[in-house]
Amino acid sequence: MPTRRDLLKTTAVAAASCILPKNPLATPSSNFHFIHTDTLYSKPVADPVSWTLQNANEPILARASDGLDKLTHNDTDRIIQLILRRCSLNLLEVHGNRLQIHDRGRQGMTDLRPFFKQHGLARSEIRFELRDRKNETVTTLTGDSFLYGVPIASDFPLELFHEKWEQRFVNEPDDSQAAPGTASGFAWDGIEDGLIPLAALKSAWRRGASGVCLDCSGETLLVNFGLRQVGLFNRASCFEYVCGTCRRSFPDESVEDVPGWMAMNLDEVVRPDAEMVWGKRLNLEGNA
Repeated sequence: MPTRRDLLKTTAVAAASCILPKNPLATPSSNFHFIHTDTLYSKPVADPVSWTLQNANEPILARASDGLDKLTHNDTDRIIQLILRRCSLNLLEVHGNRLQIHDRGRQGMTDLRPFFKQHGLARSEIRFELRDRKNETVTTLTGDSFLYGVPIASDFPLELFHEKWEQRFVNEPDDSQAAPGTASGFAWDGIEDGLIPLAALKSAWRRGASGVCLDCSGETLLVNFGLRQVGLFNRASCFEYVCGTCRRSFPDESVEDVPGWMAMNLDEVVRPDAEMVWGKRLNLEGNA
């Protein structure tokens, strides 16, 4: 599930970015965009070298201004290398259905997912080349590498979850059965430790537990929740949402009070009976 920070960042990019043509793939000439690695602000330019020299005194190029004063249009590569190294900028080129980004090593590369989403570029037919100007290496990817979330497994029972969601206001005989693939860190009487009964998921769905897909902006479906053991002594919240349109899952670890979440989102009759501690059931207070 997208976090509040992700949503705010995506919204800020949409509001602040200079807009690429609606159909960049139809543009006959290449498009150039400087993308700031920290703010994700994007600036389209007709000629990156000319724009850089003409705007050498602008704040965004301040760290390179001294060096730029000594360069001319004949120093194309030195200019690009200088601003990539000093100004936290990446240079993106759009050539039809082929994109190339210049950066100074993977650690300095910006998160391109908001840009790809905004301009409809996160598609498998888009060829993307990452050119590391520090090591002069090229990595080739496809546009769908910049989708949010992770692909769900081919055998993930998406249809079952959707059928149960449509019947979330109906009590069905098999609602006491475990939802496949769940791992909650809690236990319910009558089913395998850690698995979540379908009735509990239905309860959460009835109370509006859902999210927003960061790829298509559609609604996502909660398919797992709980506290998983991490290491010997710690546990971490684990919530997972799935988009049926994109067929991608979105983990969310932002819920700090999982028992409080369950108290608000689960009917009392479908709350867990125990929590799992080092592989053993520990009855929850009031369920002993």
